[in-house]
Amino acid sequence: MEKLQLIYGSNTMRITEKAKSLAQNFVDEPDAFSIVTLNYKETSVEGIIEEAQTLPFLSDRKAVIVDDAFSFTGAKVRSEVEHNIDLLVEYFNNKNDDTLLIFKVFNEQLDNRKKITKLIKSNGAITEISEMTEQEIRSYIKDELKEAGVQMDDSTLDLFIQLVGIKYEHVSNELQKVLLYVEDSVSEIDVHEIVSISLEQNIFKLTDLILSNKKSEAVKLLRDLILQNEEPMQLLHLIISQLRLLYQVKLMQQEGYQGDYIAKALKVHPYRVKLALREVRKYQQADLERKMVKCRDIDYKFKSSYLDRETLFELFVLEI
Repeated sequence: MEKLQLIYGSNTMRITEKAKSLAQNFVDEPDAFSIVTLNYKETSVEGIIEEAQTLPFLSDRKAVIVDDAFSFTGAKVRSEVEHNIDLLVEYFNNKNDDTLLIFKVFNEQLDNRKKITKLIKSNGAITEISEMTEQEIRSYIKDELKEAGVQMDDSTLDLFIQLVGIKYEHVSNELQKVLLYVEDSVSEIDVHEIVSISLEQNIFKLTDLILSNKKSEAVKLLRDLILQNEEPMQLLHLIISQLRLLYQVKLMQQEGYQGDYIAKALKVHPYRVKLALREVRKYQQADLERKMVKCRDIDYKFKSSYLDRETLFELFVLEI
């Protein structure tokens, strides 16, 4: 195994699991002294190197995991410490300790122009952790169910994904809740009673209610989301994003493009495109355009009106 590792992507939970797995496989008997975790925003480069070069206590091997190592990206991030990147470059070029050093980067893109990125690529190993596909999520759920000795039929699995979505962290958390609740099998009633619907799925449902002119149901769902401490401005922007996606998918579908191509062209997860393709046939292109204009208008009112945002949003739902 390479002693320099960088793991990056947007899925923080899977990145953390991967880093933990690498560290545990490297260290003979994992404990608090043989696996050390540092935060890049709080620990200087000098501190990281010193920890890597310090011999482990009561162990032959040591792993150091560095969280949120943003210097490998082009992102501008506030940090409690200033990092001496030249010192990190020198360490990468002359690493002579036996410590496994793992950098976790919570970003979809690395800055490949940076010297430290080039060096860790040539002197170590880089692993990208991408969002899981729908099929990968289904396989993951089935594996977890099998390991727990719990049954779930296909229709119940479909319902679970419909409510939870396919973001790994939310799926994992909700699945663990289900497994703690049931004994031998999971029913659709169990799923309805136990799982928390993801924000993404709620936005999909809210947008559909708005487009279908089911205004009272849309207002009720909106109030529920606000009671869950969701910000009205964020909700509006998510609805605008969903409407834009529906509009773009509608245009591309009419041009004869398939789901995989649309997802790549729009740079969105194929699962979102799959749901959009299922829904857009219900809506006219001109109607989607009118709704987007309404969203633009309410966005302006949010920023300029004296009315509170929750009231404005309810008025928007009733008017759109």
